Amino acid sequence: MRREFTKQTMREAYERSEGLCEGILPSGLRCCAEVAHKKHFDHIIPDALGGDNSLTNCAVLCLPCHGSKTQKIDVPMIAKAKRVADKYRGIRKPSRFPGSRDSRLKKKIDGSVVLR
Repeated sequence: MRREFTKQTMREAYERSEGLCEGILPSGLRCCAEVAHKKHFDHIIPDALGGDNSLTNCAVLCLPCHGSKTQKIDVPMIAKAKRVADKYRGIRKPSRFPGSRDSRLKKKIDGSVVLR
């Protein structure tokens, strides 16, 4: 279950940001867009990867920076963590091809398919 920031943490993060976006642009510079009305409070280290709800893990972002960070960084990183955990646990997706290890079928050299 996703944990949200407390109101106190959001207030302190907004004060720290001075009303400006804390997102990092691809050029490496800070975004600095004004976020007076449209602001998002984002976990720097995603909650799904063990990030906490402290002020040090809270960033005030504008809508474009939040969407970009979520799509380009957070979602792929969480998906990879799940794949690595599944591999460690021995969980793998069964192959759909006949003749693979997961199939009851066996493909012979002449191309015919028979039951194992």
